[in-house]
Amino acid sequence: MVIVKPQRIPSSQAHVAAPSSGAGWAAVLLAATLWGTTGIVFHALGHSGGANAASIGFARLALSVPFLLAMARARTGVWLAALTLRGLATLSALGLAMAAYQLTYVLALERVGVAIAVLISICGAPIFVALISVACLGERLRARTMVALATAIAGTVLMVGLPSAVGGHGHRFQIGIALAVACALCQALYVLAAQASSKVCGPMHAGGIAFGIGALALLPIAWSEGLHVSPSPGNWAMLLYVAAVPTAIAQTLFLVGLQGTGAVGGAIASLLEPLVATLLAVVLLHERMHWTGAIGAALLLSGIGILQWSPGKRGASARMADDLGRPGHQHGAGSLRSSGHGVVQQPPPTSTEIGTM
Repeated sequence: MVIVKPQRIPSSQAHVAAPSSGAGWAAVLLAATLWGTTGIVFHALGHSGGANAASIGFARLALSVPFLLAMARARTGVWLAALTLRGLATLSALGLAMAAYQLTYVLALERVGVAIAVLISICGAPIFVALISVACLGERLRARTMVALATAIAGTVLMVGLPSAVGGHGHRFQIGIALAVACALCQALYVLAAQASSKVCGPMHAGGIAFGIGALALLPIAWSEGLHVSPSPGNWAMLLYVAAVPTAIAQTLFLVGLQGTGAVGGAIASLLEPLVATLLAVVLLHERMHWTGAIGAALLLSGIGILQWSPGKRGASARMADDLGRPGHQHGAGSLRSSGHGVVQQPPPTSTEIGTM
């Protein structure tokens, strides 16, 4: 049970020290790399384990909670963090954004197919983060940030590939497009809530509490569709891997890393996930990467590199100010994606029905 107290938590107990810009980028990029491994696992669970999207999404969040809280206990000595009502609301937004992202991604996938759902949801998230940061949070985006954003998104589009045919423009298709846009917005809200959660508690406590809330939100849907996972040791090992590594550990890295990259930088860096998923599909599933995909991968990496590059000898605070347009201001980040982000190169529906963030 979460303890709610009216007083404010001391800063030393609320969050860990913000990492340097370089350490923040390393943490976010590592998190995106771990997210990229979920596509292969979901592919295996869907084909050999008989698991549906609702089962995987619920089990992933629910099983990650004990891992996150155990990590928090080992680091801080307590299982749960004391929260103000405002802090609980922030973590609730974090967990509900994750649950909503996974749900809207599945629904969009069923209506518009893999390519369109992935392109809109993954590429739209950093755009929404940038727009909300400017319109609602008063941040100013420098030209370098906008160039990096455009380059990374163009690379992702080339790497994922545009759909060769669209399955109709009827009412169902239009609803699917709207759901994919909603999915991108949910990912953006997740990133922004993650950034805000650094002022609430540490990243592991934030992830454990938020994901518990997200799992409860998904439980009625998963229950109505049936919780299907073949009870073999191999399938449970894969579920535990997804819960522990690309969920608990990766989300903790993402939350910590956001303090060094800022929301926009973190959203752009998370686009590394589809690149990792694509490379794993090429190596393990023997899929082919077209030459446009290779160009797209190069553009994506270039976009990430543009944000990290700084001419001359400039400090980390100056680089952050250049990226996010808030000189002298150190951005806090939440403990925990979005997002996951979505599984990209997964032709079978079962392997792409759940976002990884």
